[in-house]
Amino acid sequence: MQNVFKFLYAGFAILSLTQCAAKDSFAPSDVKPLLKTVTANGGGALYCSISGGCPLSITGSEFYNGAKVFIGSYECLNTVISETHDRIDCEVGPGKSGLFDIRIRNRDGNFSVIDKSVTDPTAIQFAYASFLYLGVQDSPGKVYGYAQNPVTGALLSIPSSPYSIPTSANQTYGTVISPNNKFLYAANVLSGTVSTFSIKPQTGQLTAVGPAVVTGGTVPNGLFFHPSGNYLYVTNQGGNSVSVMTVAADGTLTAIGGSPFSAAPATSLNGIVVDSTGRFLYVASMGGTGGVVGYAIDSNTGALSLISGSPFKNTNGAFANTGDGITIHQNGRWLYMGLVGVKRVAAFDIDQSTGALTGIGTPILNNSTTGYTDNGGSGANISPDGLFFYGTAFSTTATHPKKVIVYNINQSTGQLSLASEADAGGGPNDIRVDTNGNFAYTCNSSNTPSVSAYSRNPANGALTPLTPRDISIPTGNGGPGIMVIQK
Repeated sequence: MQNVFKFLYAGFAILSLTQCAAKDSFAPSDVKPLLKTVTANGGGALYCSISGGCPLSITGSEFYNGAKVFIGSYECLNTVISETHDRIDCEVGPGKSGLFDIRIRNRDGNFSVIDKSVTDPTAIQFAYASFLYLGVQDSPGKVYGYAQNPVTGALLSIPSSPYSIPTSANQTYGTVISPNNKFLYAANVLSGTVSTFSIKPQTGQLTAVGPAVVTGGTVPNGLFFHPSGNYLYVTNQGGNSVSVMTVAADGTLTAIGGSPFSAAPATSLNGIVVDSTGRFLYVASMGGTGGVVGYAIDSNTGALSLISGSPFKNTNGAFANTGDGITIHQNGRWLYMGLVGVKRVAAFDIDQSTGALTGIGTPILNNSTTGYTDNGGSGANISPDGLFFYGTAFSTTATHPKKVIVYNINQSTGQLSLASEADAGGGPNDIRVDTNGNFAYTCNSSNTPSVSAYSRNPANGALTPLTPRDISIPTGNGGPGIMVIQK
């Protein structure tokens, strides 16, 4: 790990003034803190989750009381300075994925510099890493975890990964991370349960929290959090319903009264998304002619009530709206859904008052290649800048090409137009662009289950495969379903 996530601590040192007391009074104006060494996690992995929480130790000199430590612009918390002014211990606070310089600022405003004995300034930098997780449809189910190198985009397997779900919880599919980045949840298809894990911020390792919780429906697969973090929503594909769970401080789940909530007449529910205001929830239906089931969310209880007109369909063209992957644009105005079996993506306008949906344009082809006998429009993700939509062209036939499709998003209308495409590993079922918009990943569920990794051009949205592109995932019964990456 130390070779993948270098602890680069260079010149970002913001210092602060000292307290009044002999040697601890204000630092002399011509004295700057000197940085010599940096150690994270007690000498362990040299990276930390974007949620923070990792111990950090800095040695050097001229560290006066009241000094503050910054990782880029993110302040290190609970700072303790040694009596000899040559060591600072603190706890890494929340930050953003990337590689940052470390700075110290004394109370007099002097900034730190690197001690002349340091021959490699990159040895005193720090990496915030995003953790990526995906469920695998084995029996028992498993969750694979990776830490993302914020500079190269490479994925490093998290220690002890994969993590097995208890024997009774088989075939794990959907995964989601709580908004505070402390817990991961996995939907177990065959057992009708959701498993809870705590995330160790230093390494991304998972620890089971209590037994798996029954959703009240059958075949749970899609998971999504309310932006408050108070409620977890679960689609029950077999039960044609959505379960609502309250989330305790320790991550444990409890079903609310009235859960699960029916999606009738829609059937075979898949992807799920909640708008950023927490007012509306939408679910993709793959049964029959499909559509999008819309719910209004009770802000006090998290309970759901169907929006009049559900399920909504984009009728601009004679296409079934059999949906899977689903997402909402950052502006809250547009919703997109991949259409399984018809090789298209449908766009919708969201009524900001009622949550009702209206089709935008004609559902657009999600590949430029003919010959697909089946098709998954499973992946649905939008770049952080809101300019590009990413979908997948999926076929279970080994000889058919597997693609990630990039679309331009018209910033006035929300309509999609084809921009580019890239080859993917076997059967791309989901896609995620990282928080910084520099890299993208697909999880591939068949024809050699794997994860494919790409760098991303922010100017045109195009994806370029990393080397190697694919990370193989050994699995017995089925490949990965839905992946999640820390935000």
